[in-house]
Amino acid sequence: MSAGHEAARVLYPLSVKGIDLSITAPILTLWIVGALILGFFVVAVRVPKLRGLLVFLYDFIVATFGGKISSSNRLWVSFLLCLFLFVFLNNVSGLVPGNESPMSNINGTGSLALMVLVISQCSGLLAHGLRHFKNLVPSGIPIGILPFMVPLEIISLLAKPFSLAIRLFANMFAGHAVLMIFAGLVVSAHPLIKFLPFGGVLLISVFEVFVSFIQAFIFVYLTSLYVGDAVHADH
Repeated sequence: MSAGHEAARVLYPLSVKGIDLSITAPILTLWIVGALILGFFVVAVRVPKLRGLLVFLYDFIVATFGGKISSSNRLWVSFLLCLFLFVFLNNVSGLVPGNESPMSNINGTGSLALMVLVISQCSGLLAHGLRHFKNLVPSGIPIGILPFMVPLEIISLLAKPFSLAIRLFANMFAGHAVLMIFAGLVVSAHPLIKFLPFGGVLLISVFEVFVSFIQAFIFVYLTSLYVGDAVHADH
């Protein structure tokens, strides 16, 4: 059953020079969520009620994360808004029967975390040029200690996206696993007590929506910290 389950996940097998580029169900979910967000933005600027929702979300991002970045910079606010919606919707996509959240896969969370690392470092380079890398050299320490401190600073820098990826993956994977356990109990339980695991599925699903929101919030909050540190670092 496991082999069939894995085969069912591959929607379009594709290999380029031995590299597996197959389109799987989680990848399709990522594309669908991205298209939904883009469609929401396109429609929201034309529909007053949706425009009000968009303004509310924009103000929420500014009020919550504006202190970490320049709240007057619409580019960063828009990026954080898109990131929040993208992570949240992909999180809750795991509640769709038969679907698996891309965020319950380490490849999905790892790719997002790597994107955050690249964007934060590029933003620091754009703001400060090569002086940005002076962050790897703590000020006021003896020259003899630099060969030890610089590798530690690099490790610390790489640990940030790693922690982002692991935190999001662990929470989403655990929630998905618990849901699958309760769903299995609904199928296998005696008809007279099926309502018990079914009630568990409902409760876990509601809790998963809350966890999805919290994890999206934490992911975007830490992203705003990393970007803010890179852009507004003292050099």
